[in-house]
Amino acid sequence: MAPFFTAGFARELRTVSTAVLNAPAEGAPSAGAFNTAVDTVRSSLANPAVKNGAILGLAVLAGSFALSCYKVYMKYNSSRSKRKRQVNKNVVVVERLRDFFPDNRDSLTKGHIRGLQGKTGFKPEEIFRKYMRYKLNEEVFNVDFVADVLALKTACDLDDGTMAAVLLETGERMVRKYGVLMRDVSEMGASGMQRKVDGCAMFTKVMYLADLEQFISRTQGDAVQQRLKEIFGATDEDYAKLRITALGAEKMDISVLEAMITQKAATTDGDETKGGGNQGGDPTPA
Repeated sequence: MAPFFTAGFARELRTVSTAVLNAPAEGAPSAGAFNTAVDTVRSSLANPAVKNGAILGLAVLAGSFALSCYKVYMKYNSSRSKRKRQVNKNVVVVERLRDFFPDNRDSLTKGHIRGLQGKTGFKPEEIFRKYMRYKLNEEVFNVDFVADVLALKTACDLDDGTMAAVLLETGERMVRKYGVLMRDVSEMGASGMQRKVDGCAMFTKVMYLADLEQFISRTQGDAVQQRLKEIFGATDEDYAKLRITALGAEKMDISVLEAMITQKAATTDGDETKGGGNQGGDPTPA
């Protein structure tokens, strides 16, 4: 009996299998359709009008994309955006540190400061300066105030040189905002007088901190105090009259100014009375 699978039958089977495997799948585009599409595109691009239109369209798209990128870049780097980001970072510093003061100041550590550095990009001295300036403007200058800034100084690990720079920079900012120190404000309006009173209060506070050995060493503190007097335009007599001698006397600067105004007014009235007596008295005998 002859074998069922002959050599010729095997060759025919391989031929059919190859044809089936190489046949295009149902619904798939054939090579001829693809080649036709390519030829159509090539012929279209051979037309100068179509080619120029395609180039123009691509140029418009590229230009629009570049313009959008430029607008985003300029908006991100505008003064307003930078200022907004700076304010937002300042708010983060204030809100994060405010949770520690005054009740939880002992729990404030260097790790918390490093965390703030990571969130804001500020250096420890910048964090200290920003929060101290916030406290100077918004909080009462008392025992808790000083204890808070000392705890923050320790957590930020700041040396005397840095503390001196912080005090001087704070003083310069205050002078730009309130002007130089003026003892005689009797002829000013209410708003001008209040501005000078606020400036005077800031002067007494930074001078008190510069005089505090826990805050800055005596040698550095004396040099800072002298420089602060120059920045505020204050004399030794001004400082002697306005100096805070004990915490809790945060209104002392206002009382001193009021005393100055009263004293000047009383002196002026006395001069006028004296002058009036000479004019209205009996004539001098000939």
